[in-house]
Amino acid sequence: MWDTLKLPTATRLRDALFLNFLFLLTAGPRSEALHTVSALARAAGEAGHGAEVFLAGDGVAHAGSLAGVVPVTLCEADLRWRQSQPVEIPGVTRGSLRDLARECREADRVLVFR
Repeated sequence: MWDTLKLPTATRLRDALFLNFLFLLTAGPRSEALHTVSALARAAGEAGHGAEVFLAGDGVAHAGSLAGVVPVTLCEADLRWRQSQPVEIPGVTRGSLRDLARECREADRVLVFR
């Protein structure tokens, strides 16, 4: 009887407790949301969870601050609307709402900061 009992292994427990977070940031420069998202994303990564940030709306202004902390994707349409000559930022990927939809599908938890 005891040999048929399957106890969870450390790997199974880790996989069961692993979460993939998506932080959607649309708040502009005059918001504390940047600091909150940065701290939460960093903490999630340090705890062994996955974390990504998608910037849209006025949130595209924060791309330089979050680059290198976690993978960052920003909405290219919002970027072009707000900047006539957008510059490339290392570590930041340009995307669209399709990318946001894909990231939402892949995430276990989506947190929105407006």
